[in-house]
Amino acid sequence: MSRVALVYPYFRTRSANELLFAPLGAATLASQLQRSGIETRVFDCTFKTFEAVHDELEAYRADVVGIYSMVTLSRNTFRLAETVRRRLPESLLIAGGPLPTLYPERYSEAFDAVFRGEADISFPRFCVDLFEAGTTRGRFQELQLERYQGLFVQRNGRRIDNPTMHFTEQEMESFPLPYRGDFDHAAYQKIWLQLDGTKTTSLLTTLGCPFHCDFCSRPIFGNRFRRRSLDSVFEEIEQIRRLGYDGLWIADDNFTLDIRFLREFCRRIAGRGIGWSCLSRVTGINPQITRMMKDAGCRRVYLGLETGNPDTLKLMQKQASLDEGKRAVQLFHESGIEVAAFFIVGYPGESMSSIEDTFRFALELPLDVISFNVPFPLPGSPLFDRTTTVDPNMDWNEENEVTFVYHSEFDAAWLQRRIRETMQAFAAKKSKR
Repeated sequence: MSRVALVYPYFRTRSANELLFAPLGAATLASQLQRSGIETRVFDCTFKTFEAVHDELEAYRADVVGIYSMVTLSRNTFRLAETVRRRLPESLLIAGGPLPTLYPERYSEAFDAVFRGEADISFPRFCVDLFEAGTTRGRFQELQLERYQGLFVQRNGRRIDNPTMHFTEQEMESFPLPYRGDFDHAAYQKIWLQLDGTKTTSLLTTLGCPFHCDFCSRPIFGNRFRRRSLDSVFEEIEQIRRLGYDGLWIADDNFTLDIRFLREFCRRIAGRGIGWSCLSRVTGINPQITRMMKDAGCRRVYLGLETGNPDTLKLMQKQASLDEGKRAVQLFHESGIEVAAFFIVGYPGESMSSIEDTFRFALELPLDVISFNVPFPLPGSPLFDRTTTVDPNMDWNEENEVTFVYHSEFDAAWLQRRIRETMQAFAAKKSKR
């Protein structure tokens, strides 16, 4: 029987900032492949070693090996690709994810092909045609490669560069639920129980973001905002509950953007005994919304406040004001929802004075969790295009490192010290509540 292996090359770092979730993208793709009659296994590397994954992949002997890659996983991606090529020379090696979508030429040096963008339809279709034709790695180019949206191939003097696609809401409605059968649920639940007393996993209810923040890159889902049907969402929530989870991390970029969608979600989840957290923009928040979310089991919201300086906020093109940020924090806090905030310090074009504004801002607000990062210019973002000294081969070894991957005007040691001092002041403030 023909086999596909999907590899998520994250190996646990045990960073103090780690928040571990099973890879939803691989789970979604696996369900599509299985529905097409293709034996598929997800190799989630989170709780494994490189050596164990190598041995498991070799034993599975997949005909197609797909590896997901993004900026912080690029080293692992190429290291695993090298091993697959050495141990499984007959396997067709495919790259997918944000970074291959942006730089398919770079990945074509180590991979046979790249699937860019939303590939949940085109990649399974490609695999079905590949296996039905009995085509091997050496002859896969005999297929009509122009048929598969998002496919990029650059081999033997031939270049295929098919346009990417974004699913319609109608297409999303036809998708099966993610296949979560290959994840170590006991390990994930143990980590979360130790972290906050819950057993939490992730869920996506919408795709895409219509905003244009300077530091943001959305190579997969793009700017087109789309919603899943809530019937499908709640079918997946019941699947999650059967696996033993009692908490949800709603990983949408803009979960609170569509108030009607949010209101109906809250109505349907209320009373089910499952808590949840989400990202939220600071705009459009009012007391009715925050009370509704609290009554529906919302435990915590994460806000990208980013800075405490209005000029830096404009540099970041956040399309929100400091006052809107303050008001959103206060409203969520008053409703009994914990508030976590992300901040970026050392942004190109700001000053040491504006950085100090951010530290003061973070300490003034009634926040429950804060985190500070230095800018990480994501490929595909306006910030990346302006930051010409970015080393394309660098990524962070741990989550939320205070490490510049480009030449910065700010001293990283000074920033590390000020972040440490601010975090200590924040902890002291919390202990007095």
